Formats: sequence, C-alpha cells, structure tokens
Amino acid sequence: MQTIGLVGLGFIGKTHLEAYQQINQCKVSAICTSNEGKDPEIPGYYKGTIVRNFEDLLMNDEIDIIDICLPTYLHEDYIIKAANAGKHIICEKPLTLTVESANRIVSAVNKNKVKLFVGNVLRFWPEYEVIKSYSLSDKLRDIEFVHARRLGQPPTWSSWFQDPEKSGGALFDLHIHDIDFVYYLLGEVDIVYAVGNKNMYGAWDHVITTLTFKNNSKAIVEASQRMPMGYPFTFALRAQTVKNALELTVATGENIENIENGHRQFIYYANQKKSPIEMEKGNAFQNELSYFVNCIENNTDNTVIPLDDVVYTLKILKAIENSLETGKKIRM
Repeated sequence: MQTIGLVGLGFIGKTHLEAYQQINQCKVSAICTSNEGKDPEIPGYYKGTIVRNFEDLLMNDEIDIIDICLPTYLHEDYIIKAANAGKHIICEKPLTLTVESANRIVSAVNKNKVKLFVGNVLRFWPEYEVIKSYSLSDKLRDIEFVHARRLGQPPTWSSWFQDPEKSGGALFDLHIHDIDFVYYLLGEVDIVYAVGNKNMYGAWDHVITTLTFKNNSKAIVEASQRMPMGYPFTFALRAQTVKNALELTVATGENIENIENGHRQFIYYANQKKSPIEMEKGNAFQNELSYFVNCIENNTDNTVIPLDDVVYTLKILKAIENSLETGKKIRM
C-alpha cells in the first residue's frame, strides 16, 4: 500500500483525488492546498489531513509518493524538493517549460534514486490505447498520415493558464497531448513547421503544426484555447495507412467534465467496410495513476511513458515554439 501526499487541489488535483479513491493499492493521506477550509467537497469523501506547508508532506515519513498538481512554473522547485526528501513523484503534465529545467529535474531524480512519473495521459486514454494497439498490428501498421486536433475555450478555472511564463499557453498545456501521442505512435521527428496566434498576454493559444517523422510518415496537429463561448471541447484523431483508416471524434462540454454525455464516434475503415469500435467505459486518470503506483509498489520500469520520452516531447514542443517565433521549418 502506497501513501500519497497530494499537492494542489485545482481542477486536475481534484481529478487525481477522485481517481485515487478507485485504486486499491494506495491512499491519499494528506493534501497540501491553499484552499484549506474553503472547499466544501473535501469533507464529503476525503478523510485525511489538509496542510498548507509543503514541508509538512516532505517531513512525513509515512508518505511514499508526492503527487504534484500545481501550475507548471512551480513544478521544478517542488519536484526537486520532493526528490531531495527521498519521495517518489507523480507530476501532472507538462513536466516543465524548458529542456534545461527538465535536465535539472532528471538529474535530481537520478541523484536521489527516486522515481518520477509524468501525466501524459493520452497514452492511458482507452480510445488512444486502441489506436496504439492497432498501429502495432496489421489493422493499422505502417501509418502514413495522422490528423489530430484538440479545441476548446480559454480555461476559466484559473487565470495562470493565460500567462506564457506560467503555463506556456495552449502550446504546452494542450498541444502537448497530441504531440506526445503522435510521437508515441510514429517515432522520432525529423522536421516541424508551425503557425499560430497569441493571446493578449503573449501566449500561443492556437497552434497548427505539421510534423515529418524519420520514418517518412506525416502529421498535422491542431490545438486551440481560443474557441468561442459555446463551442464544445473537442478532440479527434484520424490515422491512415495505404488501405485502412481509424478515426476518433469526441465533442463534450466546456472541458472534459461531461465527457460521458458527449458526442463520440470511433470508426475503423477497412476492406470497404465501416466498423464502429465499441468501447467499455474506462477512466484514463485511473489507468494512469494506477499504473504509476503499481510501478512504485512493485519496483518495475515505467515502459509506457519513460522520462526519456517526456524530455523528447518537450524538445518537440520547443522546436514548434521556435518555428512559431521564426516562421521557419525546424529540423530536430
């Protein structure tokens, strides 16, 4: 049984907390949040302690794992402190906003011989797990082209998302999902080219990226946090081979909170037939966090989202950022 100290109780912090309630091999025993005494949801289902001081978690010998659900610009400081305290770490994506910061984080984790897991959650999303499995079989082997998009309104639950120095904008907060997944699907990138728009604060909040991979496959990936009010949060991916295609489209509410009630279409095209793919209900955050906890509990390697992949995805994002700023194609 792993004991968890959760840091941050915003939208994603609550999402993690709810997911942990369904995972048998762990428990959240303490939460560090500035919302102490102000959140009416906590007393209803959470029986652990609430603290304001992060050091209280680090000095608690009963806590095995620190789960960091804080704004991105705080990640490095909190991860390194947790690593120095000998705690294993789960951190919400993105890990950080620069490769230099990522290298410092990895160095601290390795030095202290602790494990770090980063929540690039699409690798654990049930439909995307199917896409990945199809790509490893004759159903969708040798993908030639991928088109992915993730479109939503500006986040309303916190103002820090709009600040490029704190969140990295839609480029790092939203685009990262599909950029990471197409890398997971197609391998290393050769060339990127991107166009986009910035918000009033200077953050890239609508980005369209073309990627050419070293295996000669190609992808177009779009992300937006500037869709108009009322536009449903939408994510989609189409993958094509010479003969076959697989297409996923999901449109939900303002964010992913009403995803089970949204429009969903998942279809495989092969042999001149259109075959809907039926999916059992599954929670990607439960899948992700259960996997991370299991790796720690059993001291097994993280083969789904190893740190090398996390850093490489960050390098792709920095190349996209370079292309956006310069208007040029960037070779990885």
